[in-house]
Amino acid sequence: MEKVYVIGHKIPDTDSIASAISYAEYKNSFDGKRRYIPSRGGELNPETTFVLNYFNVPTPLLLQTVEPTVDDLALKEPFYARPDTPVYDVATLMEEKNIKNVPVVDENGKIVGVVTERGLARVYVRRTRVEPLHIHPVPIRSLARILQAEILYKPQKQELISGSIHIAVDALHVLLKKIVQGDAVIVGDDEPAQIALLENGAKLLIVVNKAPVSKRVLEIAKQKGATILRTSADAFGAAKLINLSLPVSLIMSKDFPVVSYNTSLEDVKELVFESKYRATFVIDLEGRLVSIITRTDLMRTVRKKVILVDHNERSQAVDGIDKADILEIIDHHRIGDISTLHPVFFYNEPVGSTSTIIASWFFREGIKMEKEIAGLLLSGIISDTLLFALSTTTSKDKEIARKLEKISKVNIEDYGKKMLVEGMRIKGHDPISLLKRDVKEYVIMDHSIVISQIMTTDFEGVLKERDKFKDAMERVKGSLGADMMFVLFTDPIRKSSLVMYDCDPRILEHAFGNKGEENILELKNVMSRKKDFVPRIGDALTSLRK
Repeated sequence: MEKVYVIGHKIPDTDSIASAISYAEYKNSFDGKRRYIPSRGGELNPETTFVLNYFNVPTPLLLQTVEPTVDDLALKEPFYARPDTPVYDVATLMEEKNIKNVPVVDENGKIVGVVTERGLARVYVRRTRVEPLHIHPVPIRSLARILQAEILYKPQKQELISGSIHIAVDALHVLLKKIVQGDAVIVGDDEPAQIALLENGAKLLIVVNKAPVSKRVLEIAKQKGATILRTSADAFGAAKLINLSLPVSLIMSKDFPVVSYNTSLEDVKELVFESKYRATFVIDLEGRLVSIITRTDLMRTVRKKVILVDHNERSQAVDGIDKADILEIIDHHRIGDISTLHPVFFYNEPVGSTSTIIASWFFREGIKMEKEIAGLLLSGIISDTLLFALSTTTSKDKEIARKLEKISKVNIEDYGKKMLVEGMRIKGHDPISLLKRDVKEYVIMDHSIVISQIMTTDFEGVLKERDKFKDAMERVKGSLGADMMFVLFTDPIRKSSLVMYDCDPRILEHAFGNKGEENILELKNVMSRKKDFVPRIGDALTSLRK
């Protein structure tokens, strides 16, 4: 089934996580041809962690890049061998299936080696040198199958055969001197020779050319505990086939490339085209073989299919978004710069949260909403509207929230305050981690801008730690390669934000008529980053450019 990843911005907040989980649930309820997977672009902040724990909802899949990976390929179940599989069987498999590599797996399915066409050829050439024939421990029934021989007699307890192999071309008295207890002999229709060989310790007779074997010979074989096989092959053909009876564990290569589901296809291509196998082997977390990737598998373009929620700007998206196939975008922010390969479903509505939009679709379509999903969507609305305190709050947000309140069985005010407090704790937290909790990147008038927002009721504590926050701001700005950065410490009770900035002070003067002191400024009634702050910064940059 085709996978589609539903994901918010790379630094997730409660609305983006609630939207990803809920929209995946929404789509899965009626689209049976695809599996929609809720995902997140980064680590969760304390508020979102509180929400997921409160409603006992699993954390979404961590997906920090949507570059195509092994998991996006149509992986086929591989052909494989066991360490004790005869070389003959692997050679037959290669010919029948037109494959060049056969992985070898142990009893747990873990890959332990690889047999290649070239490896088989080298072994076969080596074993055609003038040297004594030898048979490695092999099941008698496997040897009979390889020789296409019938088992005329086999002792009940004798399952394996091994030892030196002789071909009865010498004078009998010469041959008998060479044989030691347990050897095998390739023999023709010479009954006296067959009997003499059994009497002198041969444990296996391979009778060639479909030659007759008398009852007397069979009786002696039973007495001596020896096996007799009969094949239609001639002596040379039998010897050649015996060479192919050895187990692949003796000829397999133990140096082979492996990849996991998460390996990028760029890395896979490099491995495959540089590997002597012209292939790589896919394993799971336990090292078990999953599939084989060859050059043919890499010929077509592969892209992850994604749905973006709560954002539509490249700077806020997870890495690799340009290499993904975007199917839908659902958002409530300004129109950004995301581009797509083909026409997509794009829905943008100026409401307080993306959760509001998704919840309204559940209600519109009459899709049953579980208590947990209702709780998540309600949390997304509460978070993005600061419990309806932000100027971005609409009547639709409040109407939808009341419906969700009934389904989730929580009290909006009591639960909302408890939830927001979890996200406002700053004491004891590292300033850099606080700045990264809810940070968004914008491109305005060709300027790369980073705006972090921290909810707190402790402006005094912020001012005491101003130097630490300024240092952290400088480091975050540098790590993101931004031209300027703003941090909004927003107090929903005071209905104002304390702004620290790292940019030309004239921008603040043009935007708000005041630049503050030491790059710090309190802005009354500035609560929403997207509605109260970003547009005025954009206007200021436009004015300054003129």
